[in-house]
Amino acid sequence: MAEALRQRGVADRLAGLAAQAAWAAFHQAAQAWIDDSSRSLDAHLRQAFDDLRALSASVPPAR
Repeated sequence: MAEALRQRGVADRLAGLAAQAAWAAFHQAAQAWIDDSSRSLDAHLRQAFDDLRALSASVPPAR
């Protein structure tokens, strides 16, 4: 993933960070799916990436 981003002109530092963040989100979603298979892996992936997006926002989401 990092290499694909680099080939699209993303700075090396940012490409590496994005790849690591994506791997972490996938790992989180896979573990959540193992723990709760009543929801699809896709649903857990969407939740993990939504959470990651919320963390990077300037205002934390309300719970």
